[in-house]
Order: sequence, then C-alpha cells, then structure tokens
Amino acid sequence: MTLLSDYRDDRIALRVYLGAALFAATADLYRLNPEPGPDPTALFIRFLHWARPHSPP
Repeated sequence: MTLLSDYRDDRIALRVYLGAALFAATADLYRLNPEPGPDPTALFIRFLHWARPHSPP
C-alpha cells in the first residue's frame, strides 16, 4: 500500500500524518547532527510539499 491509497479519502489526515513524520525526522536529524542542523526547507519539500492540495484547472 502507498500513503496516497491509504489516505485516499482523507487528505487532511494524510497531511497530519506527514506533519508528525516531519516533526520526528527533524528531531532525529537535529539530535544526530546539531551543527548545522537539518534544512527546514528541504524537509518540508520532502515530507509535505508533494501532498499539497491541487489547484483546480
């Protein structure tokens, strides 16, 4: 299964799940490499940007 199929009917829950994963990954990466720390933009793109709502045509 994929996240998109698991959350097909609840895109808000998908984004909540991805936000929690982003939070956990940020904490882990900061703990493992505090200097210079994780890049917030790169993490946002990796975890949340792809799941953004699509604009209507």
